Amino acid sequence: MKTRFRQEKESGHMADAYIFVGASRKSLHAAALDCAAELLDAHQDVHSHADFKIFDPEEMGIKGLKVEHIAYRKEGVPCLESSLRYRPVAGKYRAVVLLNADHMTADAHGALLKTTEEPPENTVLFFTATELFALSPALRSRCRIWRVPRAAKEDLERRALAAGIQDSDWHQLCLACGSGETVLELSSEDRAFLLETWQRLKPWLGGEGSVESWCHVPEASSMAEQRRLGVLLLGAIRAWILAPRLDADSELLLFQSRWCRRLEQASARLAGQVTPALVFQDLSNLS
Repeated sequence: MKTRFRQEKESGHMADAYIFVGASRKSLHAAALDCAAELLDAHQDVHSHADFKIFDPEEMGIKGLKVEHIAYRKEGVPCLESSLRYRPVAGKYRAVVLLNADHMTADAHGALLKTTEEPPENTVLFFTATELFALSPALRSRCRIWRVPRAAKEDLERRALAAGIQDSDWHQLCLACGSGETVLELSSEDRAFLLETWQRLKPWLGGEGSVESWCHVPEASSMAEQRRLGVLLLGAIRAWILAPRLDADSELLLFQSRWCRRLEQASARLAGQVTPALVFQDLSNLS
């Protein structure tokens, strides 16, 4: 990515805004920072450069950027509009990185349209997203889209082995998370949590036991952590339920469809700030 961006910069064919799309948020983050450093000729840590700005929802303690992070709304809130108010001070260009753009609110998307259509001179915006179509068509049309390739299967398996992940566990975790990159970005505690859930879920998928065997609020130190683990758990269970099976028949397909819908609704309720205990209680009452 860095070499490709350097070529565009040297040829004078840079875009005003880029979207980096891929499976690994960590790889997307690195690609955006590499290109920002290349733009600014930053030979050390780009974060210390006077003309660099990053908006990282994880550091802010939120899921995605909100409208007040794009257009000025509140005193003391980091804001893109305020960051673009003045010209670059250390060089010709300014770089702004906005991570997890696919988690931005709809209002934030709307506020971005004017900026991406007419950005300040010599300013380049770098967005990252794992789900391209979670971004509005209008925003996508104003950006140059670059896909960050997946790591080679052999490399991922080697890294998994180094992390102490057994082959059978690796397979189930990849099913749960959708990609090996995502599995390796989880903490060891989160991986253990998913594998424990899988052991409780297997009998139920085989027709034994009840929903209560796996459907309960994750143990955590705070409600926010319960919510995070709940979203992780429900997404993994949905993926395991939908995993292709040789014995699939109409009854199994109906079961998959019904539970996929229920799990999606439960995840949406968690994201909508419904108390985790209530979400899991309602889900466990279904049969």
